[in-house]
Amino acid sequence: MKDKILEVKDLEVSFRTYAGDVQAVRGSTFDLYEGETLAIVGESGSGKSVTVKAIMGLLATNGYYKNGSIMFEGNEITEMKERDMHSIRGNKIAMIFQDPMTSLDPTMTVGKQLTETIKLHHDVTKKEAHDRAVNLIELVEIPEPASRMKQYPHQFSGGMRQRIVIAMALACEPRILIADEPTTALDVTIQAQIIELMNDLKEKLGVAVIFITHDLGVVANVADRVAVMYAGRIVEIGTSNEIFYNPYHPYTWGLMTSMPDLETEGKLLAIPGTPPNLLHPPVGDAFALRSEYAMEIDFEEAPPLFKISETHYAATWLLHEYAPKVTPPAIIVKRKERFSEVSE
Repeated sequence: MKDKILEVKDLEVSFRTYAGDVQAVRGSTFDLYEGETLAIVGESGSGKSVTVKAIMGLLATNGYYKNGSIMFEGNEITEMKERDMHSIRGNKIAMIFQDPMTSLDPTMTVGKQLTETIKLHHDVTKKEAHDRAVNLIELVEIPEPASRMKQYPHQFSGGMRQRIVIAMALACEPRILIADEPTTALDVTIQAQIIELMNDLKEKLGVAVIFITHDLGVVANVADRVAVMYAGRIVEIGTSNEIFYNPYHPYTWGLMTSMPDLETEGKLLAIPGTPPNLLHPPVGDAFALRSEYAMEIDFEEAPPLFKISETHYAATWLLHEYAPKVTPPAIIVKRKERFSEVSE
């Protein structure tokens, strides 16, 4: 069993606004283990990015930790002062943002930005920082790294800029790398290259990765485990195979049936309705109003995470022993059958 390096428990994060407090994260719980990739998926506004920014201590000025715990190396991040977070942020937990152009300074060469990042966290000479920066550019598979050090961000393609951002995140050899939708601004071919690069780097460096995305196609190629997030809560979590081929939460069914595959016929199914207003979250299961499987209890009490296996949990009353038996959508059943045939 791999060692646990991050433990998030009952995390609640809110933002003060003129209309009241927006409850962006409402009790999320998950762990991260050494060398694994955990993908967090869900619609826009589900709380994915807020969760990882809370881990980094990068909440907006109107944001605050309402409840819960984030434990890393014996440190309670929710209680740390900004000066103490400096030794962790970028050094032990690094983050890749989705738009490389806003992550890089257009007035500085990429070499200068890399060397300054290295010198900020390590007591090294100028030459040592330079050599380390060249090695990092080579590590992310950019040709002619020494000459590239002298170039500015506008002289790189979108995919190359994202590689530089990844190199900057790896500059201090972090234990955890958080990737917040790192392929969103890239075309499909470049997306595949970035995903392959990140998988290779994870194997070479042994870094644990939290991968934030709304693209399930990306998740299938990168994740060891998947956490499905809805309305500020983790509603299902399991291995990649468990989530893709044996999901239990109606929201996960909705996400999977909206994802095309080679056997998709006709129109893709869409999840009806819209996510709830987190200024005034609904009582009970937040997905109930959008679910055809909702029961009376879903409007009265939020379901706990029911254990399906040692690695698989889902927060749905359908898993209660007294709940009526329902059949998942036909697409889900077919995918499960195909997976079972291949596995045998």
